[in-house]
Amino acid sequence: MDPNTNDLGFPIWLRINHFINLFCIFFLIRSGLQILADHPKLYWNDHCRPGNEWVKFGKKKMPTNRLFTSLDEAEDVSPIFAIPGGHHNLGAGRNWHFLIVPLWIVNGLCYVGLLFATGQWRRLIPTSWSIFPEAWQSVLTFISLSIPPESSFHPYDPLQQLVYAGVVFLLGPLMIATGLAQSPALIARYPWYVALFGGRQGARSIHFIGLMLMILYVLTHLTMVVLIHFPRDVERMFSMFGPSGLPAMMAFISASLALVALIGIHIAATLYTRRHQRSFQEHAAKVVEPLMRFFFGKLRSRQHFARQDVTAMHHVNGYPPENGDYRRMAETGFHDWRLRIGGLVEQPMELSLSDLQRMPKREQTVRHNCIQGWTGIATWAGVEVREVLQHCRPKPGARWIVFHAFVQEEYAPDHYYEVLRLDEVQDPQTILAYEMNGHPLPYEHGAPCRLRVETKVGYKMVKYLTHIDLVASLDQVGFGYGGYREDHQFYEKVASI
Repeated sequence: MDPNTNDLGFPIWLRINHFINLFCIFFLIRSGLQILADHPKLYWNDHCRPGNEWVKFGKKKMPTNRLFTSLDEAEDVSPIFAIPGGHHNLGAGRNWHFLIVPLWIVNGLCYVGLLFATGQWRRLIPTSWSIFPEAWQSVLTFISLSIPPESSFHPYDPLQQLVYAGVVFLLGPLMIATGLAQSPALIARYPWYVALFGGRQGARSIHFIGLMLMILYVLTHLTMVVLIHFPRDVERMFSMFGPSGLPAMMAFISASLALVALIGIHIAATLYTRRHQRSFQEHAAKVVEPLMRFFFGKLRSRQHFARQDVTAMHHVNGYPPENGDYRRMAETGFHDWRLRIGGLVEQPMELSLSDLQRMPKREQTVRHNCIQGWTGIATWAGVEVREVLQHCRPKPGARWIVFHAFVQEEYAPDHYYEVLRLDEVQDPQTILAYEMNGHPLPYEHGAPCRLRVETKVGYKMVKYLTHIDLVASLDQVGFGYGGYREDHQFYEKVASI
């Protein structure tokens, strides 16, 4: 290619890449809105105190005279805007997000690589400082409701070139970086990384602002395609397998059909997901879960917050049990409570609260990361799970460890349970906690004992523990998908982001 030519054209790889990017962006926006709806509040610090959000969506007001949980704060979202839409379809929304993100990143890397390999980088990267005053002149031209002359577009005018370069080389990487900061496993292992954004909530807020900028960019881009040199640009984009020369009407029809096809794909994906959530969960898991384990599965928590970092009003998820056995034990300080450990173990055990307190105690000040998006920092104390396993000695066939809770009204007649692989509980910061912030575990946070596993999102950390089983297969637990949320709300079982 002649480096001096002004007309860089639209090579076929760029056109294909462009359509893949458009496909991905719409899915990421819609699934992102579904995720946001489960905790439609944004903060600039990790304490997430009620009323401390800088923006909120929805009309819900939480009560001030009784306990409420973060699930009560979730909002409905229309399937027109979100996928799959509805109330608390977080599992499906996350699966769509994590299915599309790898495709979007690979497509972006291919685009950037081919830009530099083919000399097309000049379509985005300025080669002269004069582009800035020229871009300002373009701004003034657009403000006056005029269109720059066609000679300004080679292939983009200066303003377009700066905006597109900003989206490709700044906004895109920023979205990836702040998205990674939502991974409990990554930020537990590398606390410095999330500190770059002011904490997980800072990263979440920046990610949302990036989402709004991406929506603005897409809408502006589509508007400019329609209003500025529409026949020429669409003709060149859709003359994919031959020389240019499509008539203006054919270009319009081609663009319209492509847009209709994209809308049709989204309608079909939304209907399929809403009507066949189990099938979608199973298919998504084949891609999402191996990727999560590959990138985050080996990470171990290294968190050490200071005591002064503790959140004063820590969010709650899940109501305390109201059944007779739990209330009776609570009234006596849980003296009669026993944690049973069985299944594939050489030495079944029953441990009282006193038995746990006599074991080596571990204390850690760490960040709780709820799957809905909120965070909180607390000091937890208890016994390392690996210490307990050393006493009960798992049998060779044991692969999974199952944590069971007292029956809670919101899950009745079933009870809450979650499953982890045995290697996932070897982290020293994975503990059976019986204290929070120097006091016995409060009722709303899981008294008398709860699981803490700092490389996972919160739904894996079972509260109100009654017994622990070691099993050989997930088929022995619930519906076989890895826990209560996975069985009933179609979550994925790795839960590292």
